[in-house]
Amino acid sequence: MLKADCTSELKVHLARSLPLPCSVNRPRIDLIVFVVNLHSKHSLQSVEESLCHLDAAFFLGKVAFLATGDRRLP
Repeated sequence: MLKADCTSELKVHLARSLPLPCSVNRPRIDLIVFVVNLHSKHSLQSVEESLCHLDAAFFLGKVAFLATGDRRLP
């Protein structure tokens, strides 16, 4: 997607938690992805604390959760 030749622009900003600093000049945020490590209580706790900084209306199609760390062997 990043290498596609098109007129759209994709910018990715990584943050460990919310809220983001106010002093940063950034474009509009269209999507937030929370990455949760299933083996880390701190990871889940950080996501839970960040959720309270989002307006409830933002959740409709603009928030995703990605769980990592599930290493079940078949």
